[in-house]
Amino acid sequence: MSQGLKPTTDLSNRIAQVYPSLSSGHRRAADFVLQHPLDVATMTIEGLAEGSGTSNATVTRFVRALGYGGYGEFRGALSAALKFAHDPVDSFAGARSAAGSTFATFTAALADQNANLQAARDGLDEASVTKAVALLLKAPRVFIAASGASHHVASFLEDGLALYLDADVIFASSRTGPERAIRHMMSARPDDLVVAISVPRYSRATLDLASFAKKRGAALLTLTDSPTSPLAPIADVTLFAPARSRLLPNSPTAVFALADALIAAIARERPDAVEALKELSESLLWTFHQ
Repeated sequence: MSQGLKPTTDLSNRIAQVYPSLSSGHRRAADFVLQHPLDVATMTIEGLAEGSGTSNATVTRFVRALGYGGYGEFRGALSAALKFAHDPVDSFAGARSAAGSTFATFTAALADQNANLQAARDGLDEASVTKAVALLLKAPRVFIAASGASHHVASFLEDGLALYLDADVIFASSRTGPERAIRHMMSARPDDLVVAISVPRYSRATLDLASFAKKRGAALLTLTDSPTSPLAPIADVTLFAPARSRLLPNSPTAVFALADALIAAIARERPDAVEALKELSESLLWTFHQ
């Protein structure tokens, strides 16, 4: 059952996936882990059992339900998740302490973005891009799910797709609350497409919306940073864009570029794209003169 350790928040994602099927005792253990991850990373199995009000046997069954071979492997996964969560902080502290001018910091940040863009381009394969564009062109409705920093990428993608697609483009993730997003997804059908966007630190809300739509039969296109993203295993097609930054928790630059490239590809495939752009340009010109 064990799948090995990944340098991601894989542990919390595993807990989220199995939580509805856990017994009450297992849920107590899960809740304690999620509420006290730093403490649990150094606890013995006896300590977790005592802290969660369960038993050693319950804790053993809980970690096996998550897919780990034993408590030691589970604790190692937790330590890896915590290290991953703190890597941006350590990187930021190291970059701040490094010698250099403000200008050097500025140009280094641009170099990071250039490296992410190049890695995104190098990682593309024609089959995935072709399938992504085909899914967008044939879907009667396109739902977009994203939150946090990815919310801005999704808003940009929504505007671009709405200009060139005949489909209804619906930004399912709303800043007004998760209830509205769930209501949107409850109407998803097998011929619809969901575009889910998330980079570290990954959004649980986006993952839940994407999983919910998949259960309803909708196709799933994801824009994320790497194959270890929790979105990648459930997607029909994924486009990857690294989000690495030495001074920030993540950078959306390359994911923005993927969204922009998708819009460009859709525009090329639409026979009426020129007329749509002309109409928009004339409308903006009129608004400017007003």
